[in-house]
Amino acid sequence: IGVPSASIHMTAAFLPSTDNARNVPPRPLVQANKDHAINRRIRASHIICSSKRVAAPPIREDIRYIAGRRALLIHPPPSSSIKPNISNPPLVILGGMAQSIASWEFHLPHLSQNRSVLIYEALGQGPPPPNEVCSIDGNEVTLEQYYDDVSLERQGRDFWNVVDEAFFAPESFHYKQSNASDNDSDNAKVDVASFSFGGRVAMAAATLKPDRIRRLHLTGVGAERDALANVHLASWKDILGLNYIDNADAEIEEECDPINHASRCTSRLRSFAWSVILATYSEHFLAAAGPERVKTWVDSVCRYNTEEGLRVILLQTHSKKGGNQPDLWTPAAMAQRIQSSQSIESCRVLVGSQDKMAHPNQALQLANILHKYDGTGEVLEDGIYKVIEGCGHAVPMEAMRLWREDVLEFLNK
Repeated sequence: IGVPSASIHMTAAFLPSTDNARNVPPRPLVQANKDHAINRRIRASHIICSSKRVAAPPIREDIRYIAGRRALLIHPPPSSSIKPNISNPPLVILGGMAQSIASWEFHLPHLSQNRSVLIYEALGQGPPPPNEVCSIDGNEVTLEQYYDDVSLERQGRDFWNVVDEAFFAPESFHYKQSNASDNDSDNAKVDVASFSFGGRVAMAAATLKPDRIRRLHLTGVGAERDALANVHLASWKDILGLNYIDNADAEIEEECDPINHASRCTSRLRSFAWSVILATYSEHFLAAAGPERVKTWVDSVCRYNTEEGLRVILLQTHSKKGGNQPDLWTPAAMAQRIQSSQSIESCRVLVGSQDKMAHPNQALQLANILHKYDGTGEVLEDGIYKVIEGCGHAVPMEAMRLWREDVLEFLNK
């Protein structure tokens, strides 16, 4: 299915944590690979490594802009020659900060066997938008102007605009095939599987309209950001020049001039990509991949993203609010609002045991908040919280089959 996802830019979004102790709490461990054959896991990126073969190819729409966001829609293969077998709520996939649609194509045929699947790039993600999209009130604007507001609240509103146009507009494929109705609230619900930055966007969408999400699967999201994650985050901000913005007294670097714009900005973006990848994957996985393969992931980050977009995501979704007003869009704050709504049927939090950006302690804390638990026992027994042993932050890419099977089990049980 195109370029294997393990050789694409499998990078991450950045998720918070305050617990400085990195002792892993009691957890249900799932071996990513019992014989620790990391090379086998990497080779599996080049084949469809599922216990079930994909019976028929899904119906794939062309990548296009939906509600202003670059998106891909895939629908179940026909169960007969007449119509597809759409028997479940549609699924929305949201990826990490420096990922794109291409990062997830390997998963899509498996996830779309009995439901429509949408993956889209949030504002700030992905390649530069075309001129007709990069505009405000019909007037063409610069990328900086276009990315003026990429806050999580804005991303949550965008989510519902994209979902409604993709699935519930009368002219949409899903609407026509599933006999959806504007007056049927059950038909307007979606499931969400999300990773890292995408997990926080999913939580923002759930915070705004919790009654429209049936089940929410979060990978690599913690309640807060711990000390080590903050160090990585500070390095990324520095690489992309954000520390100049944060520090008004610092000497501001010159803007890229038109002649050298590409080389200077590409150099900065490549440094950022290397740093993110090294923080995102487990050491064993990176060592087995080797420098040449990792370099192709760096190439993909630069090919499918803009420095401007990644910079504003870092600035607007990873910086603490000033003043005494509480930040209502941290994972912990959003989890409390989601839980109090009592509208979502079920949530699950998945994390790698070696996650440097969302430590398992913080993922456990998030699961407890989402389900209003005081300890660890109930989230373990209920399967609400799960740790994938031996994996770093990027569980969906390090343990592709296990992640996909966990998502399907959670959505279908």
